[in-house]
Amino acid sequence: MPQQLLPEFVEALEQAGMLVRVTTPTRVDELPRVMEEHPTTAVLVEKVIGCDFQFLANAYSNQDQYAWAMGCTKAETGLKMVEASQGRIPTVLVETAPCKDVIYTGDDVDMTILPMFLHHERDGQSYTDDNLVITKDPETGVPDWGFYRSMYRSMNERAFDMTCTSHRARINAQKAADMGQDLEAAIVIGAPIVDKLAALKGFPPDVDDFEVLGSFYGEAAKMVRCETIDIEVPANAEIVIECKIKATEGWVHDEAPFGEFSGMYGGGLKRNVRAVVTAITHRRNPIFQYATIGCHHPWYTDNMLQLPAMEADLFGALKNAAIDVLEVRADPGGLSNIAYAKINKQGAGDGIQALSVMLGSSKMAIPKLAYVFDSDVDIWDDNQIKWSLAFRYDPVRDTVILPRMNTMTVDPMIGKDDPPATISKVGFDCTIPWGDQWTQSDFQRSAAYELGAPEGEVITLTEEQITAQMEQFITESPRSWKDILEHFRGQDYRPVYRAFGTLRPRLGRVLEPPFYPYAFKADEGDSDFIGEDQTSSTSTVAKSDRMHHES
Repeated sequence: MPQQLLPEFVEALEQAGMLVRVTTPTRVDELPRVMEEHPTTAVLVEKVIGCDFQFLANAYSNQDQYAWAMGCTKAETGLKMVEASQGRIPTVLVETAPCKDVIYTGDDVDMTILPMFLHHERDGQSYTDDNLVITKDPETGVPDWGFYRSMYRSMNERAFDMTCTSHRARINAQKAADMGQDLEAAIVIGAPIVDKLAALKGFPPDVDDFEVLGSFYGEAAKMVRCETIDIEVPANAEIVIECKIKATEGWVHDEAPFGEFSGMYGGGLKRNVRAVVTAITHRRNPIFQYATIGCHHPWYTDNMLQLPAMEADLFGALKNAAIDVLEVRADPGGLSNIAYAKINKQGAGDGIQALSVMLGSSKMAIPKLAYVFDSDVDIWDDNQIKWSLAFRYDPVRDTVILPRMNTMTVDPMIGKDDPPATISKVGFDCTIPWGDQWTQSDFQRSAAYELGAPEGEVITLTEEQITAQMEQFITESPRSWKDILEHFRGQDYRPVYRAFGTLRPRLGRVLEPPFYPYAFKADEGDSDFIGEDQTSSTSTVAKSDRMHHES
């Protein structure tokens, strides 16, 4: 897939039936309502009153969009991301790019040129939240990018939320502060879905994230230098905000609250870092991209980008742990705190081991609840999920609880007396139990059966002929009722059932799952069911054959 400019991506999204255009001039304060009215498709507002930017939102809000972007099915998205993230293609530096069409520096920097509005009623200020923030390790120079929200402070100031200690930008900012330096950072606003997916995949600190981006494209990512800082950004960027993070001042500046992906306000008032904006550059006729987060249907917002990223993290980790994983699904309703895995169980401990991996392997410190299922369960069907939980899960034996695990700071269940961002996590093993005390056939899924029409010409038999042939057929070997029906395929069902009724007084059942075949009783005094010491086909045939000849 090529490296697309945002207008090209918007056109492709529209052609795929995943985008709605709003042509009516719209006030900035109306934008939250417009986003709410289009929860399952992207929306492009062509004219924002008093602003030179078009407005794009909800452009990566559901799993259908992710699958479309990766050219696969929803179930394959995580696997495709794992495959793409394993490649490394060196970047190519270009002289200029459309994001250099318009350049503001020095006193011309004014953040209010962007559409600014109060998204959620308790937000602390106007935010840009579709921010791909690029920083470099001040010691190694290796670039990193990730998603960080950014709050308006003044015309040339912003506040970042970098409270999660696992985030690379925070680590880089603190390293720079310890060296007595500001950390240079570039905020990229506006990019296709593939760029977002690549940015969320976790890597060790020595990996150049943009070499991975090239692997997602299948060709080298084109990069362009910033104007006032020593940072390179993707050449398909729509808007670039260049700034310096003042971590030397400490994590002391007010930031938040903000309506979070959980549909609530997470974390309360925070103390964060301040950034001074040194330049703003953008494409001519620009599109301002915004992330729909929270509100009344949080399972259909742009923050659901976490879902395929988590699926990829968990799928790769399970593979590395030698679990035969088939699929991983992050449930939209769980808002990235619930994940399901389908596995081929190879041993008794696979289910519990898979849960332990799932609860601790994602760089995003999610999920909080993990479930593992057998290969016959469709983990994309919520009813099958509940059915498996109802009949293959024992709360005492199949529950894993891990206390004091890392998590996202937006979870309101984090206790005030707990260390920052820790919570208990739980796993549910919904696989069929392993061991001699369980009969696997007891868990076999029932399925509709159709005998089907016979092949070729069928000679109609009398009831007496059917009875004689059925007796011989059962004498030769224990037979399930399915075996008998298939043997007499094409005969009228009535004489078949009457013939069986004639033989039934001399028949017993072999306790041999899953079909419990019929055989002739060993002795006249036996009950209808042959005992467990007579379950082998060989002994049953021998005794039934003797009974047949003596009768």
